[in-house]
Amino acid sequence: MQTNKVIKIGITGGIGSGKSVVSRVLKIMGYPIYDSDSWAKKLMNNNNDIRNSLTLRFGKDTYTDTGLNRQFLAQQIFCNKENLAYVNSIVHPAVGKHFLQWSERQNSKLVFIESAILFSSGFDKIVDKVIFVDAPQDMRLKRAMVRDNSNAEAVMARIKNQATGDTFARTHSDFIIQNDNKKLLTTQVLSVLNKING
Repeated sequence: MQTNKVIKIGITGGIGSGKSVVSRVLKIMGYPIYDSDSWAKKLMNNNNDIRNSLTLRFGKDTYTDTGLNRQFLAQQIFCNKENLAYVNSIVHPAVGKHFLQWSERQNSKLVFIESAILFSSGFDKIVDKVIFVDAPQDMRLKRAMVRDNSNAEAVMARIKNQATGDTFARTHSDFIIQNDNKKLLTTQVLSVLNKING
């Protein structure tokens, strides 16, 4: 029996919930954090399998001399569910595979992956535990408006659009951290770590 198994933990939550804040707390504590969104962007530029698959589907305009033509790709998947599903079917497994490889290189018993789409991407199947970061809707709204320099209507539309997925994620997570400025985040994070470490 392998005793050095790396325990992989997912961090998820809706827009403005504070996933990244929890990740930063864990990073300060010395834990490795894998930002799936940032890595997805890097892999879409640097992974030859992704490049070849996207170019085959959408043509030579998908990439320029400097990398992925994000505006062009956005046009291909905007309001086209088939194209969006295709991109996700290429990118998500590549990110998942990269995370597993990255995990094995970390000098830590616990590693974390932050992802807003942990369940819909299938990343929940490659982690051992899931932390859901939650916050009241009015707080999420204000945070997202400030962060994205967006208006209330646009943010509320995104919150409502994600509502079903957020409910599913909340009920299927192992731990819930309340980022509501009432309970100390650090205390909650330490409590979760103690439970994971047994």
